[in-house]
Amino acid sequence: MRKILIVDDEQSVHQAIRSLVDWSQFYADTPLSAYNGQEALALLETLRPDVVFIDMEMPLMDGKTFLAKATAAHPEIQYIVVSGYDSFNFTQAAIRCKAVDYLLKPIDRAELLEALRQACSRLPAPEEPRRPADIALVLKSYVDHHYREDISLAKLSEMFFFSREYLNRVFRAAYGCAVYEYVQRVRMEHAARLLRDPGQSIQSVADGLGYSNANYFSKAFKKYYGMSPSEFREQGEGRAASPPGE
Repeated sequence: MRKILIVDDEQSVHQAIRSLVDWSQFYADTPLSAYNGQEALALLETLRPDVVFIDMEMPLMDGKTFLAKATAAHPEIQYIVVSGYDSFNFTQAAIRCKAVDYLLKPIDRAELLEALRQACSRLPAPEEPRRPADIALVLKSYVDHHYREDISLAKLSEMFFFSREYLNRVFRAAYGCAVYEYVQRVRMEHAARLLRDPGQSIQSVADGLGYSNANYFSKAFKKYYGMSPSEFREQGEGRAASPPGE
């Protein structure tokens, strides 16, 4: 498993980074913590982390000094700056030390995940599950937790280090459908449950499932259930509807 280290003097930042990421999807353990650059520099020798999140303003040793020393001694580690200051000097120091990204507080989850993906793409491929059934299970778990996001085979291939064709093949063998078909199934089943609540507008249901607009959601829903979201509600709040093949 990959090792992650968060270096920041604010406990709230440690909690935020930990809670915003499903670390298993990056083949990583829950991040460890350090609260200043001096402590973190010593930890690099024993922990040997793969990715380090580093604040720029800290006691004892600031982020600029830490980055200069850490990257000289451990250039293989991927460094992501997380700072409360949009400072030219700090940004320049991060670029000079080849940091993966410079994120501003408060942390945006999408930006955090993208920085992690970039960092992991620069690391050697991790020890991964080799049995096709295990790979399919990891894929299914990812979709179950991230169905609201834009999920594509290209992104999954980059994330899990297998070809798109292989991922689709092992998933179909395990679950009887392609990855995209499973994504649609999960979204539509959640849509049916949400539409049973009369307090939820169709737009809010679409938003909650990650669709860009209600029209696109309605077309996808009708294609799956054979009726529009409004018709679904009219027929006993969805009790008469069933997915294809049932």
